[in-house]
Amino acid sequence: MAGLRYLILGPLEIRDGDTNVELRGGQQRKLLAILLLHCGEAVSSERLIEELWDGKPPETAAKALQGYVSSLRKQLGPETVETVGAAYRLVEAKETDVQRFEELLAEARPLERAPAAAKLREALALWRGPALADFAYDDFARNEIDRLEELRLGAIERRIDLELALGHHDDLVPELEALVHTYPLRERLRGHLMVALYRSGRQAEALDAYRDARTALRDELGLEPSEELQALQRSILDHDPSLAAPPRVELPGAPRESRPLEGRKLRRPLLAVALGLAILGGVAAALVLTLGTDKATEIGMPPNSVAKLDRAGTIESDAGVGRDPTAIAVGLGGVWVANSASGTVTRLDPVTGNYVDTIGAGGGDLNDIAVGFDSVWVANGNDGTVTEIDPRLDQAGPPIQLGRQTLAPDPVFYIAVDSNYVWATRGNRLIRIDPHTTQYKVWANVGSPTGLATGGGYVWVTTGSQYLLRIDPRTPNNVEPHLLTAGPSDPVFAGGSLWLIEGSEIQQIDPTSLQAGVALHVAEGPALLTAGNGALWVLAYDRNGRLARLVRVSRDGRQTTPLRVGKSLSLSAVAAGGGATWVAVSPAG
Repeated sequence: MAGLRYLILGPLEIRDGDTNVELRGGQQRKLLAILLLHCGEAVSSERLIEELWDGKPPETAAKALQGYVSSLRKQLGPETVETVGAAYRLVEAKETDVQRFEELLAEARPLERAPAAAKLREALALWRGPALADFAYDDFARNEIDRLEELRLGAIERRIDLELALGHHDDLVPELEALVHTYPLRERLRGHLMVALYRSGRQAEALDAYRDARTALRDELGLEPSEELQALQRSILDHDPSLAAPPRVELPGAPRESRPLEGRKLRRPLLAVALGLAILGGVAAALVLTLGTDKATEIGMPPNSVAKLDRAGTIESDAGVGRDPTAIAVGLGGVWVANSASGTVTRLDPVTGNYVDTIGAGGGDLNDIAVGFDSVWVANGNDGTVTEIDPRLDQAGPPIQLGRQTLAPDPVFYIAVDSNYVWATRGNRLIRIDPHTTQYKVWANVGSPTGLATGGGYVWVTTGSQYLLRIDPRTPNNVEPHLLTAGPSDPVFAGGSLWLIEGSEIQQIDPTSLQAGVALHVAEGPALLTAGNGALWVLAYDRNGRLARLVRVSRDGRQTTPLRVGKSLSLSAVAAGGGATWVAVSPAG
């Protein structure tokens, strides 16, 4: 296996040509990652033992280390790990994705704008997820993860600089909104967003972006925006000619970044998703698109399982989960499935789709799940509580009580996360939870909720009385109701717009004016909605009234049906993240 390639811009992968080399055992993977970060250097057994067991080695650690080294040699080839006295050395890798990433960054520096932007896109396309994603909580990886993440963000900022100068401001707005949501204290990204909005004819939103930046910096750091950001605000107010949009120059062909955003669960966005659908915010009258669908491929999965689909909609794997899977979230090194009837959360491997663990969540009929603040958050349904799961230990804390406990507490059906808080509905109230202390506050009365989302600086709730509620996350009881024509549900914030189910359509809502934009008609009607991987994903009914079809709405508005299930099965949850789409299957009925 002399031609092994080591990939760490995402979960650790080893490739021999086009074949993935699967390592058996978590400690062997960890040992390889440690040696890889010191590639070509001899690392002492003492240091390896310290890092493998986080400073608490068992008495058998030395013997176990020898076994792990022997196992690596068997799996990767006897010549890959050398013994150097009382140390081990990984033979220097001829090719790693980090080396290639840094080479492409260097190649981009002297180039003209368009080829430099294309070269940076090629570099960023190497990312498959957070660097060393499966070792995010290990001390040995922390410095390298931070270094690589800073390089990645610098490359993104430089690429956006170039593309703004090449007249691509319209294309960049959704991506910048997602980046600002994820990295709220990076002023350069804030400035990029302000420029892109202004050049797109959205001056008021550009000024709103400045106010949001000022609030974030004040609240988090006690600082005012930089002189550069303040000067940019003044230039926008003055319609400075230097901010005028340059002529658009097309880029040489280059792949876009493959790095996924942190996953998000059905109905609730954790991060704004850079969805490339045509955004028609501010259109007073809805434009209805009725689109044909491809013929679905019927699958024969077992009930109570979750399938992993690639970007083309082909099933790569499936794994058994608990009874009645009802919600999925992707992130923090796992795919998390809330199993309603079991009262458990199943963890799947986001790379292979294989089963990892089952965690008791404390509730009897789990209804929703979200990822954020280094934790997994579960809405415990009729139990009236929320559970926080530590993904480092796969362990749940005690249920978080959100009000007075009675024989029939108000149910907690929906949960979502923004950059500051965890949000949940309990009965007819919206609850704000501090993720660091788990202290809660009743935030607003929301009637009978049918969905919950965050995005665009607001919390969004749909209700059974046909209202969409826009709620200020900074001021309690600051609720703006908007009456819709049909019962709305499943709000999702993506691409700078709010999307929701309204009757038989997927409706776009401008988050500022609350006016309707594009409406996507789904034959036989949609039931569940999410967004991710550059598309909207809809669980829809078939002609017999069963929830049996998965519909993908691509960035050009085309609908396809990657799969449907047979008569004995029902689709029950969907999420997109990590470059894959995850679909849960339950027994029919």
